Amino acid sequence: MMYPQQVWWLLAGVIALISIAHILSLLYATSYTLRHGRAPVDTGGKQDIEGYGATHPRRFSWSRLPLALVNYFRVVSFRNTIDVGESISVTHAEAWLTIGYIVGLFTWLFINTTDTSGSALSWTYWSGRAGSLAVSQFPLITALGTKNSILAYITGISYDKLNFMHRMTARIVFILLWVHAGSKSLFLRLGLIAIVAFTLLIIVSYRSIRARFYELFFFSHFALVLIMLLGGYFHAKQVTPLTYYIWPSLLVWAVDRFLRLLRVVYYNSFFLSGRTPPLGTEAALELLSPRFVRLRIARPPPLKWTPGQAAFLIVPSVSRLSIEAHPFTIAGVDSRYRVRRKPIQAADSRVTLCDSDSHGYMLGAKPCWEELEFMINVRDGFTKRLAKAAEKGERVRVLVDGPYGFSPNLRGDDTVLLVAGGSGISLVLSVFLGLISDVRAGKSRCRRVVFVWSIRDAKQLEWISTTLVDALAVVPAELGVSIRIFITSGSRQFTGNPRQPAGGQSVIESQSERDTTNNNAMGLLTVLDAVLITPGRPELSKMLKEIAAAAGRLSVTVCGSQAIVKSCREALRIPFMSFMYGAPSVTLHVESFGYA
Repeated sequence: MMYPQQVWWLLAGVIALISIAHILSLLYATSYTLRHGRAPVDTGGKQDIEGYGATHPRRFSWSRLPLALVNYFRVVSFRNTIDVGESISVTHAEAWLTIGYIVGLFTWLFINTTDTSGSALSWTYWSGRAGSLAVSQFPLITALGTKNSILAYITGISYDKLNFMHRMTARIVFILLWVHAGSKSLFLRLGLIAIVAFTLLIIVSYRSIRARFYELFFFSHFALVLIMLLGGYFHAKQVTPLTYYIWPSLLVWAVDRFLRLLRVVYYNSFFLSGRTPPLGTEAALELLSPRFVRLRIARPPPLKWTPGQAAFLIVPSVSRLSIEAHPFTIAGVDSRYRVRRKPIQAADSRVTLCDSDSHGYMLGAKPCWEELEFMINVRDGFTKRLAKAAEKGERVRVLVDGPYGFSPNLRGDDTVLLVAGGSGISLVLSVFLGLISDVRAGKSRCRRVVFVWSIRDAKQLEWISTTLVDALAVVPAELGVSIRIFITSGSRQFTGNPRQPAGGQSVIESQSERDTTNNNAMGLLTVLDAVLITPGRPELSKMLKEIAAAAGRLSVTVCGSQAIVKSCREALRIPFMSFMYGAPSVTLHVESFGYA
């Protein structure tokens, strides 16, 4: 059993290396902020409509070599991709890790295969080795697939990114298990049950099946994992002493489920939040368009999150199974990011905003930290049923599980570019609000932020117009803001309002109040100096290259389709020598649509 242990030493070394790189990155970002302090932008008293700012002459310097190497490693590893069709895009880093994992496992599979009788390559002996190596990887596969993975916290890689390696390791181990099973003329019954369950699990996890029949994948994944682990445990107990690799997998899986259950009870229980039974909160559903639903609920008092994090929603009346949970990004910030508004000046003095209350918030509008808001893209299955519930005016109760994921660390960046496509606005809007709050509180050195949103129809701007106007009202003078809205097709006239929200009127303000607020906000938004609304698609490549010409650290956060993500990656493939001549250090944060 020496070889599985050696594999784990290799894996521990890789995990430690990634963790050290993560810690060093955090330390560098913190030290950079402390050394340089805040860097106010000089825009001549006006908002920088293009958001590009000034550039400075650059000269070659050997002192930039360490930073140039780090940045070029980012370019090669995370901005160059291997594309398979239109929906699959794998970064070089993901490809390297996958290839390295395959090479490592199969190296230990083929070395020293001479058995005790002197046979150079005994099929039975070799297949037994394959089974041992496969079983030893069960804890890793389980840890990579959980939402509360310790690996996420020590490496800084969120659970949804780790899920790629979860699938890759599972598929490689699947091959090893069939190599192991192939040498047996008659399967042991429990081993047969385990490998059949694993085979079915691999099939339903295939991208096209998972995308089209997500509920089937959700239910079967839960059941098949349990069957596979239990069957594998008792099979291994019968023939080998390898059960010490399987019971930790069961423990990790059980702890993750327990923590998720604990969160659901804590955030939704009437004992802790002052509610009356049943569990959950009544939600307001609003059919924004045939393809988008807005779900809004009062924030459970204990729930805190950081910009860009997601939560799992459990809607028993809509789901096929009452425990079914679906992840969505929270389109807002919590009470730690609250700011008071101030008078806002528009280019057209005839446009006025509705009255404000004594606290400086718009009348008829709840502060965003008092509620959870989700912009949900309607597909098949759960989201389609949710859209039908919104259209019928049905009332739903929602249980919240979260938050999950990590927020982009933008406090040490001089320039921030936020790019969203469609419902990707959920992540970008929350990051935008959090950034403004951090700059006002002196926690961020950011001096310029460019906000880009690509939408199909002008009416979609109504979804966030009030929030954007409120955000622009509290932008500090030292922060240059540019909001670029691109309308790719459909109506370009701001007419009408979204459908009547379903339920939740006790939690959310009435529709007439929201319509008044939206109309006033839309009128003001279209004439603000910081906002530019144009038809057509954004030229992201040109925009990114011009922004990257500015001095200081640059951060790009993008959430949208594969096409938008690909454009950003291609534009940020900066040549190595450019860094030696002083090109800015660039960090790219990617959240893409689709099923990985």
